[in-house]
Amino acid sequence: MLINTDTLKATLLATALTSLTACQSTLEGMTDAVGNLTGDSIHNNFEGKYITQSSIAEYKVREDELSGSGGVISYSGKDIPEGHIRQNHVVKSPALDNYLNGVLDKILSQWDGNPVNIQIQVVHSQSFAPYADSFGMISIPIGTLNNIESEDEIALLIAHEASHILLRHHDRDKVVQENKDNVNMLASAIVMANVAKDTDFVKQGGKRTLKYNPSEQGSDNISKAMVYNAVIQTISDSVWNTAWKRTQEDEADLLGFDLAIAAGYSPRANSHVLERLENYQGKQEGMLSAFWEKKQNALSSALTAGDFNGLGEEIDSFLAEGLMTSLGAVTDYFQKRHMAPEVRDENMKGYALRVYKPEIRRRVDKKSWSDVKSQTEIRETLESYKLAFQASNALSAGDIAQAERLALASLSRSTKSHPYMREVLFDVRLAQGDKTRAMKNLSYIERWQDASPALFERRIEYLMQQQQFEDALTAITLAEKTFGNESKFIIQKSIALSNIGKNDDAIATLDKCQAYSKHKESCALLKERII
Repeated sequence: MLINTDTLKATLLATALTSLTACQSTLEGMTDAVGNLTGDSIHNNFEGKYITQSSIAEYKVREDELSGSGGVISYSGKDIPEGHIRQNHVVKSPALDNYLNGVLDKILSQWDGNPVNIQIQVVHSQSFAPYADSFGMISIPIGTLNNIESEDEIALLIAHEASHILLRHHDRDKVVQENKDNVNMLASAIVMANVAKDTDFVKQGGKRTLKYNPSEQGSDNISKAMVYNAVIQTISDSVWNTAWKRTQEDEADLLGFDLAIAAGYSPRANSHVLERLENYQGKQEGMLSAFWEKKQNALSSALTAGDFNGLGEEIDSFLAEGLMTSLGAVTDYFQKRHMAPEVRDENMKGYALRVYKPEIRRRVDKKSWSDVKSQTEIRETLESYKLAFQASNALSAGDIAQAERLALASLSRSTKSHPYMREVLFDVRLAQGDKTRAMKNLSYIERWQDASPALFERRIEYLMQQQQFEDALTAITLAEKTFGNESKFIIQKSIALSNIGKNDDAIATLDKCQAYSKHKESCALLKERII
């Protein structure tokens, strides 16, 4: 039986397009999710403090995987869907982590229910809004820390996100998880299509083996598709994680306020936080529009170059209609402003006047946060990430010289081995046409467990291009452990296994792969052809 590799590749590309279409559906459905964000405020529906209400009592008794305190949150061994894993790099700063988790401990000590294991990590995003996942991790964008002026503001933000976890909002509503199947899938689909294009089947010892020989064009397509990776990472998590329903936001506002005030923080800081959130949301729509325009160009170029068996018209149609429809949904999402900050501020001021009249006199303490920021490690970290973000913006604007200057300046003693710094310089070197120096930057990263999935993807693809399949498998194993997910790189894993002569393991991986709807058809076809 002759293997029609053109048919195989066309099928895999069509599967990639199906993934993109699913992404489009998710974004279009976002408009419906936004409809859930309206409704009457709950602030005037009870007497006394919110934390003392009978409706909160059920959440104070808890026996589940988050019960307890002081443990180390790990995603290893989890089965987290691909669309739900974090997209940002983690910012490793021991001094900053200790400080923020100290504030969290003060907040949680006011909770009179069973202890709940919650932790904080800082991520490289320059957005403003922190977010919490269903495993007890609160992620604080470093952009938040570059914009707030007091520990009181930090405490209110942390208390709000902790309240989403304490009130089990992730259990009661899946809108956040659903919305997080986001535009990052675009780059992944391009990678999958181009890897498939450069994979052939050869006979070895009577068996058919997947043989990956990356072409220059395929490698270039993948680079084009991921060139705006830094841009998406600065916005994606905060966008897709903040779409709670109106009632859930009200509940988290009220409980978080109670916890922060009980911990000794000033109610006045709440207005400052919401003012900054409003200012950020006003800028976000423009950032997303710019991203989509660039991403569409990269996607069009990459997929058109991989046009097999007359699929070009289908690709063009999808680009012309699907992506613009999705962009419209995103724009509409921000125009509706999921429960505008000014409305939240008005509601909370009324609650504070009713319940916390004496505490309103507390002054916002700007000095304590100023002292913390002056510590060498924290100061260097905040400044370095700001410079790296500016470098990424300069690169997006086509100013390569300015991007290089800023990227090099971001390499402080505290951050020179951080994934984001090295990724930005990686992009600069690629823009300069120096792939060797670009890849050298990845070797300087000390903690790959802090890296984003997209940077892992770049590393794995490079190793496979260099035929370093053992190293690629090592990187894939670390990615699986880091993100608690085995589906994202499962096709690359099967190809790498086959290339080092482990066909039985490759087939077993393809069997497992068929459990994931996104990859099911591709993996079934690969298995059919390899055995």
